[in-house]
Amino acid sequence: MKLRILLSALIIAAVFITSASAFPLTITDDYGYNSVIDNEPQTIVSLAPSNTEILFALFLGDKVIGDTTYCYYPEEAKNKTKIGGYSTISIEKITALNPDIIFANGLNGQENIDHLRQLGFTVIVIDQNTIADVYKAINTIGSACGKEKEAADLIGDMKNKIDEITKKVSSAETKPKVMHAMSVDPYWISGGNTFQDELIALAGGQNAFSDVDGWGTVTLEKLITTDPEIILTDPGADMGTVGENTLQQAFFKDSRLASITAVKNNDVYVIDADIFDRGGPRLTEALEKVAELIHPEIFGETPKEETTKSPAPILAMAVGLIFAAVIIRK
Repeated sequence: MKLRILLSALIIAAVFITSASAFPLTITDDYGYNSVIDNEPQTIVSLAPSNTEILFALFLGDKVIGDTTYCYYPEEAKNKTKIGGYSTISIEKITALNPDIIFANGLNGQENIDHLRQLGFTVIVIDQNTIADVYKAINTIGSACGKEKEAADLIGDMKNKIDEITKKVSSAETKPKVMHAMSVDPYWISGGNTFQDELIALAGGQNAFSDVDGWGTVTLEKLITTDPEIILTDPGADMGTVGENTLQQAFFKDSRLASITAVKNNDVYVIDADIFDRGGPRLTEALEKVAELIHPEIFGETPKEETTKSPAPILAMAVGLIFAAVIIRK
């Protein structure tokens, strides 16, 4: 009995020593800046939605005391103190919160980041341009907050999900050309060296504009000559006010684009930008949606609740059903 108690005490002590010995530690962020973290952070401010999602996925949501106006996933993130947007963060609000650590993003602006550091805050800057960067971000946040195991588990789960999807699409006979559009006039797209480019490839397609380095613009002429077979669009800016996906509809309404295969075949879809444009744990959800769109022959019917096509065929069907109903009733 005494031996069991002694062994239990030794195990508890070993766990405590291991946990305690993790700090102090030095974290090198994505801009090469070294930060020394003396103790496990108890209060955290996130300056990017992707960082916020990682923090909650690592069970650190209760320690998040502030985030941006764009941080609304998960639901609990909406209830945190809002400190502004990306480049419009409020230094005063952050100072009032006095967090132990701040996870920033390059879009916050170097001037703001330098200012926070001058005020004595520990600021870790994280940029995710590829899936490998997302894994690195999870590891960095996990290490900085004493959640190394949780970070490893999360990355493992993501890799398993990606492997599961890529195995399914490996049997596909074609690799359609896919365009991801974030705006028109100009046509702002996801090129090579982006996680969107990787997701399209993993989903069994090929990025129509992989020759563009990073996020950039393409001309109308290049769009027409490249002739994408599938177009993915972010939701239009006016969706909430006019009741339609304005960015998606721009491709159908522009007569100059009528010859494009994706437009002719009605293969222009709206995809949830919150999962497709954020470098966080939900990239696996984005991969699954894109794979379903590119290869419906493998995954079955396109999930209408998450992605939508042009309403024209649906409206035509509805009119036909109404007309039939009137005839039958008469």
